[in-house]
Amino acid sequence: MKTSPHSLEEALLARVRLLATTLSPRTVKHYRQTVRLFMAFLRQHYPEIRRANQLKRDPHMLGWLEHLWMQKVSFTQLPLRACSRAAHLQHLRRLFDLMADHRFPPRPGLLWSQDVPRAAETLPRPLTPEDDLKLKTELRRRNDLLSNALLLTRLTGVRPGETVDLSMDSLRHSGEGQWLLHVPAVKAFRERWVPVDEEVRNIVDRLRYLRTLPPAASPSSSEFLLPRPEGREALGEHLRTALHEAATQTGITAHIVPYQLRHTFATTMLRAGVSLPALMKLLGHKKANMTLRYLEITQQDLQRELDLVRLNPRHLAPVPPQTAPSDTDAADRPAVIHRLSAAIRVLELYRQQNVAISDKPLQLLSRRLIRIRSRFQKLVSTDGAEK
Repeated sequence: MKTSPHSLEEALLARVRLLATTLSPRTVKHYRQTVRLFMAFLRQHYPEIRRANQLKRDPHMLGWLEHLWMQKVSFTQLPLRACSRAAHLQHLRRLFDLMADHRFPPRPGLLWSQDVPRAAETLPRPLTPEDDLKLKTELRRRNDLLSNALLLTRLTGVRPGETVDLSMDSLRHSGEGQWLLHVPAVKAFRERWVPVDEEVRNIVDRLRYLRTLPPAASPSSSEFLLPRPEGREALGEHLRTALHEAATQTGITAHIVPYQLRHTFATTMLRAGVSLPALMKLLGHKKANMTLRYLEITQQDLQRELDLVRLNPRHLAPVPPQTAPSDTDAADRPAVIHRLSAAIRVLELYRQQNVAISDKPLQLLSRRLIRIRSRFQKLVSTDGAEK
């Protein structure tokens, strides 16, 4: 006998379909997984629950928290990480909030903010310079499809999921000897272009060749740079396995994942002198606070920055050379504007170096000089137009 559809599951999935209008397909998939896990828990332990208003914090939601703690990842048989459990709780809590207008809305306070576990390991997690060099050397030595894909991730800073979804024509020539890597819109809802060097171009060419060799060749994934004969998720698992094998071969004892290559790229670029706004664009972040979470600032970095500031302080702007005016100096329009601009710069430098003097009078004087320069420019322009 066919069982009737579960009304609570239908209500939750209806809210997931509502979120699908604004969220990425991958995020919607995670919401559906949360609903599937929650409903499996209810069917096993509380089959009498059919509506959202029947749910109680104790025993239903507290039991759900314990159930998540006991869950294990299928391919590793390890418990769910804190970030995975937190994602499931946040998803379910948001779905409950969206059900406030339902015929049988859930009780308030089923899930508390204290229920969401904190991440066991906080960002950033870049490799040390020594491990990074050893890993890149090993990946170059292997020179197979998965190793080149991992090396591409490390040298461009793209997300592992973005590496998997790169198209065959992702490498584009922008003119004047410059090349860009087209990164698809996977997580940030917008594509981006990452400048690449000759090594990255060679890696992309190598991947195009390796994908044509068996067993990588697959007609079903001809549009992607990385073939996926077993599917996208399986390709991601193969990349993680290949990274673990390469790290073990080089003697790296710490367990690393492909996303750490992105953290390593961000930290390396910062130490090389890339500014924070440019790095934010390279990583595809919408907000700078996320970029800051990727950057590891060590004591050596602080010491180096402090030494640079002491050697070349930015607030001490170079003073333009000044010469005393003479009768032979040209009294034309550029000369007057030049001297007014020089006076403004010297006054600003004097204000920065003499902090004991009140700022406001000097700022007012500087503004007057700026207005005088602007008035003179307009006056000269008007006279020239009349002539």
